[in-house]
Amino acid sequence: MSEAVSNALEGLLASWEQHIEELMAAGGPVMWPLLGVSVLLWTLLFERGWYLYLQFPLLQQQLSKRYSGAFCRIPALAEMKLELHRNMRLIRTLTGILPTLGLLGTVTGIVQTFDLIRLFGSADASIIAQGVSQALITTLSGLVMGLFGLGLGHQLSRRVRSAERALTLWAHAR
Repeated sequence: MSEAVSNALEGLLASWEQHIEELMAAGGPVMWPLLGVSVLLWTLLFERGWYLYLQFPLLQQQLSKRYSGAFCRIPALAEMKLELHRNMRLIRTLTGILPTLGLLGTVTGIVQTFDLIRLFGSADASIIAQGVSQALITTLSGLVMGLFGLGLGHQLSRRVRSAERALTLWAHAR
C-alpha cells in the first residue's frame, strides 16, 4: 500500500513540476523575478506568522515573569516592539512589487507581440495570441501573489498592532 501511495505522490509531483515549468516558459522572462519575489514574500509571511502566533505569546509570558518593576519593563518593551515590526515594511514593499512585476510582464508581452508583427509583416492570430498569452500570464501571476500577500500581510499587521497594545498595557501596569 505504501509503495502505491509513494508512486502516486511521485506522479503527482512530476505532473505539478511539468505544469509549473510550462507556466514559467509561457509567462516569459519576467516570471523568474516574480517567482523570486513570491518565494521571498511567502518566506517572510511564514516567519512572521510563526513568530506572532507561536513564539511571541511564549516570550510575553517569560517577560511577565522576568520583569516585575515598571521601570525595568521599558527597555524590554522597546526591544519587543522592534521585534514585532521586523520585516513588516519589507512584506508591504514586496506585496506592492508583485503587481508591478506583473505589469512589466504585460508590457514585455505586448512589445514582443508588436516586434513579431513588425518582423513577419502580418498580424497573424497565432503571433498575437502568444504575446497576449504571455502578457496575461504574468499579469495574473503578479496580481494573485500580490493579493494573497496583501491579505496575509494585513492580517499580520493587525496581529502586530494587537500585540503592541498588549505590551504597552503590560509595561505600564503596576
